[in-house]
Amino acid sequence: MSEKKVIAVKDWTCAMSDELGRVALRINPTDGEPVLVLITVFQAAKMGRELQSPKRVQLSI
Repeated sequence: MSEKKVIAVKDWTCAMSDELGRVALRINPTDGEPVLVLITVFQAAKMGRELQSPKRVQLSI
């Protein structure tokens, strides 16, 4: 079972991986180590829409 965790995000970056066809997302929390996640292009587009209207976003890792 996956554990749900809420973190405060300082900043984030993303890049497209041509070899994998995935988006590499790096989340820098306000405290602790960076979190690296591979997501699909569709998941990245959904996150982009959600970030345009800020609210609490749940990310299942």
